Amino acid sequence: MTDISRRHLIQTAAGLAAIASAQPAIAQGAVKNSNAIRARMGLGADIIYVNAANLCPTFKSASAAEKASSIELQADPSQEYRQRFVDISTQLRTRFARQVNAAPEAISLTRNASESSGNIVRGVPLKAGDEVIIGRENHPSNTNYWHRREKEQGIVVKVVNPADEPKNVQEVLDSYLSLATPRTKVIALSHMTNLAGLIAPVAEIGRFARAKNIWFHLDCAQTFGWMKLDVTAMGCDSFSGSTHKWMMGPLGGGVLYVRPERQNELDPLILSVNYYRSAKPDEVNGQNFELIGQRTDPMLPGLMVALDERDAIGADNIERIARANAASLRQKLQAKGIKVWGSGDPALWGPCLAVVVNDVPGKHKDLYQSHKVACAATRINNQPALRISPHVYNTPEELDRLTSLVAA
Repeated sequence: MTDISRRHLIQTAAGLAAIASAQPAIAQGAVKNSNAIRARMGLGADIIYVNAANLCPTFKSASAAEKASSIELQADPSQEYRQRFVDISTQLRTRFARQVNAAPEAISLTRNASESSGNIVRGVPLKAGDEVIIGRENHPSNTNYWHRREKEQGIVVKVVNPADEPKNVQEVLDSYLSLATPRTKVIALSHMTNLAGLIAPVAEIGRFARAKNIWFHLDCAQTFGWMKLDVTAMGCDSFSGSTHKWMMGPLGGGVLYVRPERQNELDPLILSVNYYRSAKPDEVNGQNFELIGQRTDPMLPGLMVALDERDAIGADNIERIARANAASLRQKLQAKGIKVWGSGDPALWGPCLAVVVNDVPGKHKDLYQSHKVACAATRINNQPALRISPHVYNTPEELDRLTSLVAA
C-alpha cells in the first residue's frame, strides 16, 4: 500500500470498520447495508444514481487521495517524485491479477475499457477471408473497428443475434457457436451487455474457442467490479475492463488482460513511452500495451484507496448486494405492472435492467430534471427502454422511490 493510500485509510478507519463489521449482515442478504456504503461515496444527497453501466461515483477517500496526489505532483513534477507511480502501478497490476486469477505480467493498466479493447480489435493478426464473430449488442469499442477491418482487409464479420429474452443458457450458447466455421479466428463479445444486462455463457464459449484455437476476447466493462471473474474458468485469451464503472474507482482507468502465451501475437495499439514500466525493455508482458505516453498519475493513488475500500466491503458481498438490489428493483417494478426485459435468472441476467415505459425520452428527461434520478435511455431491438443499473450504494429507500417515479 502506498503512503498516500495508508494515510487516507487511517483518516477514514472508523467508516471502514463500520462496513467491515456489517459484513455478516450483508452476507445474509441485508441490502440495508447499502446505506453504510452510500455514506462513503461522493454522491450528492439529493440524487438517485442508477447508471453504473455508464459511470460510477467513487469513494470520498479515493477522491481525497487523488486530489492530494495531484497537489503534490504540481508541487514537485520531477521524475524522481514520479517514480512512486511506478511502484503504485506495480501494486495495482498485482491486485487486479489476484482478483481475476491471473499473473501480474498478464495485466495492463489502460485509460479505459475502450483502449483495452482497441489493443485486441486492431492488434489480432488476420487476413482476408478470416472470420470474426461478434455480438449484436457489443459496445462500439468491440464492434466498429472489426467492421473497418472487414472493409479494408477483407475479413468477414458475423454478428450474433441472440433472442431478446432467451429461455436458457443453451439458447444463447447456440446462437454464438452456430456461426463458427473452420475460418473463424476470433470470437469477441460482451460478458454482460450494456443494454439489457444479458450475460453470455463465457465458460462454455471459452472451452469451444480454446479447442479450435480461436482468439476469445471478452469486453468485461459491465462485469468487472461487481462479478467475481476468473480468466481460467472463462477460458478467454483477453478481456477489457473499466475501473471507473462497477469497480467504483476514479475517472480515467481501465484494465487489459492478455493470456501470456498470446501476448507476442498482438500489435500494441500505441507505441510511445511507458512511464510505469518496471519490466525489462525487451521483455514481452502486459506492459507492452501500456506504451501510451503521459497519463493522469494522481488517479493511481485514488484507485488504490478505492480498492482498499472495496476490500473492506468484500468482493462476495459486493456481488451479493448488486444482485440483490437488481432483483429487488425488478420485483418492485413488475409488481407495478411494468415490463422489465428478461427473466432475471442470475445465469442470464445481471444488474442492468431494461425497463419498458411510454415516452422514454420524455420520461428519462423528467426523471432527472424533476426528481434527480440519473438513469439512461436505450433501445432493445429498436424498442425504446430505460436502462436502470443499480449498484451497492443504492439503498432500499431509493429503490422504493425510484419504482414509484417510474410507475407514475
